[in-house]
Amino acid sequence: MNMQTDVPEARLSDAELAQYNAKGWIVPKWEIPQDIIADMREEYERLLAANPDLGSDLIMAPHQENGGSMNIKGGSRKWLDFATQPALMEIARQLMGDDIILWGTTLFGKPPHNGKETPWHQDGDYYPIRPLETLTMWIPLDDVTPENGPMSFIPGSHKPHKLFKHSWQDNPEATINLVTDQEYFDEADAVPLVIRAGQVSFHDIYMIHGSSANRTDKRRAAFIVRLMPASSFYDHALGAETGKKHPAQGYGVRPLYLVSGQDRAGNNFQIGHETSEPA
Repeated sequence: MNMQTDVPEARLSDAELAQYNAKGWIVPKWEIPQDIIADMREEYERLLAANPDLGSDLIMAPHQENGGSMNIKGGSRKWLDFATQPALMEIARQLMGDDIILWGTTLFGKPPHNGKETPWHQDGDYYPIRPLETLTMWIPLDDVTPENGPMSFIPGSHKPHKLFKHSWQDNPEATINLVTDQEYFDEADAVPLVIRAGQVSFHDIYMIHGSSANRTDKRRAAFIVRLMPASSFYDHALGAETGKKHPAQGYGVRPLYLVSGQDRAGNNFQIGHETSEPA
């Protein structure tokens, strides 16, 4: 897959590019059409119905038709199509260059009355990508409000371009336990990501972020897409070692998709693309 179509209406302004560089994230003016959002919601409902044992908090790699690392049922190529809409790729190229690999997708359900929060953290500590670079596209399927557990960012925390020290915190009410040490940021600076379904947030891998619990009566589902520059190398062998501690993540068997430009780092585009055997 290699989508190079130009989409002029998705071009970021100089002010938007400056905001991304200064703050570490951007919500462009362009939005996903509502008929596509409706299609995504329907596909999500089908996936939940097919996987009642997994629950809705976290579904890894819905784009993998072979079930991926969580062995989900009903994975669909449609999620890959949702992730690589020409306008999304147009924006991604402006933020990370023309050569892009898609290496992961996730559905976060954030169900109603979910008492769990996601503490402050950076993504990437376990990502087997060298050099470590990833752009995250965060696509809400439902409107995000101040009450339903919005993700919040620490503006500018990406600028040192490094992973800060994280400490282990035992907390049964949290979704993760590795938390960014408080000495590296001021929580008072946090900005909540309150956006409508159809809007899209793009944020840098080094951004410190987290979210509060959803205590409302409505879910706050989102589709997350991970893109890396094709000048970086995805080390599946290193991912397999990491995967021993985090098997559900499937870092050693992630399929890579070249979605724009050329591969510049000798990445493996065969691993993870095996189809599942018919029943």
